Amino acid sequence: IRNARKHVQVRAEQFAETYKDDTVIYTMGSGAGYGAAYMESICIFMEMQWLDSASFSTGEFFHGPFELVEKDKPYLLLVNDGPTRPMDLRALTFMERFDTKVTVVDAKDYGLDKYVPASVKEYFSPILIDGILRLYAEAIAEERKHPLTMRRYMWKLQY
Repeated sequence: IRNARKHVQVRAEQFAETYKDDTVIYTMGSGAGYGAAYMESICIFMEMQWLDSASFSTGEFFHGPFELVEKDKPYLLLVNDGPTRPMDLRALTFMERFDTKVTVVDAKDYGLDKYVPASVKEYFSPILIDGILRLYAEAIAEERKHPLTMRRYMWKLQY
């Protein structure tokens, strides 16, 4: 994760610049990596940035969510390095046909093969991606001038 983070800062800043004015960002992932997509959607985009967001598995993409695809609609796609990877890439191919605004965070880009056996890399992919996504969260918070610690209700009201 430390090694990957060294190479991600520029991508994270580009993501922040590209998405800073959006009011919704959809997140997608698959298999063991779906949890990272879910976390990014509810914890970062909704809770910490007050953006509308939804997360869904790329395995479910063609069962409804693909009907939302249109030019410049914002997506963050987390591509797992494991058996569900073909579903992620199939969704990406479809979104690219319609010029969506999609950012891809692909576990395969960060050399996970050097550190873990192929038989378990699908389970380490989301850990790697989650470590990378923190830079994306920090960058969009900075770009939007909305600190990750800013809350309306959490820590302020009894609930």
